[in-house]
Amino acid sequence: MAAAADCNAHDANLMYRLLVQGVTDYAIYMLDPQGEITNWNAGAERAKGYRAEEIVGRHFSCFYARDERARGVPHLNLEIARREGRFEAEGWRLRKDGTRFWAHVVIDAIHDDGGHLVGFAKITRDCTERRLQAAQLEETSANLDLALSHMSQGLCLLDARRRLILCNGRFREILDLDPALTRRGTSLAAILRRLARDGHADAGPGRARRLSRLPGAASLGADVTHRGRVIAVVARPLPAGGWVSTVEDVTERRRIESRILHMAHHDALTGLPNRAAFGAHLERALAVGNEVAVLCLDLDRFKAVNDTFGHPAGDALLRTVAERLRTVLHGEGMIARLGGDEFVIALERPQGLARVEALAEHIIAAIGRPLDIGGHLAHVGVSIGIALGPRDGTGSDSLFRNADIALYGAKAAGRNTCRFYETGMAAAAAARNLLQLELQDAVQSGGFRLHYQPVIDLRGGAVTGFEALLRWPHPRRGLISPAEFIPLAEETGHITRLGAWVLREACLEAAAWPGTARVAVNVSTVQFARPGLEEAVVLALAVSGLAPQRLELEITETVLMGDSEAVIACLHRLRDLGVRVALDDFGTGYSSLSYLCLFPFDRIKIDRSFVREIGRPENAAIVRAVRSLAADLGAVVTVEGVETEEQLAFVRRLDCEEVQGFLFRPPVPAADVRALLADPAPFLASASGGDEGLSYSARSASARAQASRVSAAKSASRPVRIAALRPAINS
Repeated sequence: MAAAADCNAHDANLMYRLLVQGVTDYAIYMLDPQGEITNWNAGAERAKGYRAEEIVGRHFSCFYARDERARGVPHLNLEIARREGRFEAEGWRLRKDGTRFWAHVVIDAIHDDGGHLVGFAKITRDCTERRLQAAQLEETSANLDLALSHMSQGLCLLDARRRLILCNGRFREILDLDPALTRRGTSLAAILRRLARDGHADAGPGRARRLSRLPGAASLGADVTHRGRVIAVVARPLPAGGWVSTVEDVTERRRIESRILHMAHHDALTGLPNRAAFGAHLERALAVGNEVAVLCLDLDRFKAVNDTFGHPAGDALLRTVAERLRTVLHGEGMIARLGGDEFVIALERPQGLARVEALAEHIIAAIGRPLDIGGHLAHVGVSIGIALGPRDGTGSDSLFRNADIALYGAKAAGRNTCRFYETGMAAAAAARNLLQLELQDAVQSGGFRLHYQPVIDLRGGAVTGFEALLRWPHPRRGLISPAEFIPLAEETGHITRLGAWVLREACLEAAAWPGTARVAVNVSTVQFARPGLEEAVVLALAVSGLAPQRLELEITETVLMGDSEAVIACLHRLRDLGVRVALDDFGTGYSSLSYLCLFPFDRIKIDRSFVREIGRPENAAIVRAVRSLAADLGAVVTVEGVETEEQLAFVRRLDCEEVQGFLFRPPVPAADVRALLADPAPFLASASGGDEGLSYSARSASARAQASRVSAAKSASRPVRIAALRPAINS
């Protein structure tokens, strides 16, 4: 019986030893009471590199680093195991080849039946991979903490119960929160209550309740106000529950955006709504069935004031007219400036023709009062055409067109008067029909000419290019304003043929210029709406031999308002040819930030209205913002309409790259372009480099003579907006 028991015990010990020897994931071996190794398993050999015959009999301290052995760490570990029964720790251990591994170590004291220590069982596991992963995670966490602390946005993480998990310092800073309120576990409701108490206009428990009721896939984003600042808040749900929220102080950004968006719907000079805003307002009024009176106003003798006193005086006059119109209407109806000296009024529910006529007479009297322009009294009048909707038109376009026809009747009647639209008004239509026939003849016979206005590089004063401007020298009427014939050419379809001629003629002329100066050609909305534009560009380049990079097409934002996808596709194809594209008249009509995102324009041309009022700080802020935006988009900024040295200094301070205007040259015939390019003298005095550094081609005698003709040329080259169309291909 005893022999059988001994046999079973022997078999059990054998099986145990075999089991231990076969373990490869753990190093399992025995130590005697002094710490010498008495056996060794396969896992130990795998982990530490020693075979059993190499290591059995050696002290286990050989696995410790030299400095640890010097400090007696191995003996201290055994002492802990002897005293407490077990020692457990992690640390670096050495392999046979001298390399290190991170080990999880357990040393258990072994006693016999009498309680005497007979040795130690030591189990070691290689945890190097886990250690490295933990170190990487720690590094990642540290980098994340660093990134969070340097974010311009505030960030917080909420759990599924809307309790704070973490937030960065910027979150506390933007919302001016006490650190005690941003500890882990703080409820969103508590934070919102504090914000509401501190003057946060949009915070409170109600917002927290609304947030808690949102479906899991919803996102919440809004601008809120906090102590006079605008804070953009965005909260997004997390897949596992909870929310991540960002806050950002966007006060300055929203102010600039608001101003630029305001600019998209308002005239920069007068602050009145522009054509786009007026058209939308009129459509809304007609859509609800309201009777609407549309009054088209055109100032009489305005050109004489401009020519006599200059454009600054003309601008002051337009502002005064706008203010007088506001006074007359007392907030009733909508006043808009269409451009130039044209205004329009929409009056809903006018309550009879007599009241509308009385209002028109009141306007005529108010505008007719003398205006003090720089110490000089100026006298202007106003002609008014009136159409009543839906009687005279059920849509905004037809109603406006008939009011415009009535305006021609008022002017024909001697000006400074008003006329209602009548179906029998044929005089204006007859005149336009005659002009249409003469326009057709001029297109067929080549009766048009191109003039060129130089574009100047502010850095060195060199001419970088020219804008091609269309002129019609009529054999009997003299020089006809582009504002008269361009809209007519667009309406009749002649603009396609005329535009192709302008492209070809401009490219032929530019190809003969010395150097690499570019030529800019205006392209109208109608040209984009009809087929043939791309073919006309390709043909003009092929016939002239002009490098595509020297041709620049100027478009206004009205081009993008129709079938924008088709227009953008066309622009990209033209860009693929190497042709440059510019956004013209930025800041008038319909300009908005969205158009700058639709296409990578090579150039943004800021309208002249922004340099006329250089004393207004907001103008400088807007131009500076557009300049910064253009730089981010990789576009060059050209400022149009620079006419005084003060305006030039203003543009220079804003670090714009190029300028264009009568200060340097009015549009000149093609023959004069070659002379300008042949003269190496810069337009800007390169010696001074200061704001005053203007020279008229180095102040040459010929340039002084040219200056005397500027006043006469201005009226033929200044852009004027007529009806709903821009005088494209010219300005």
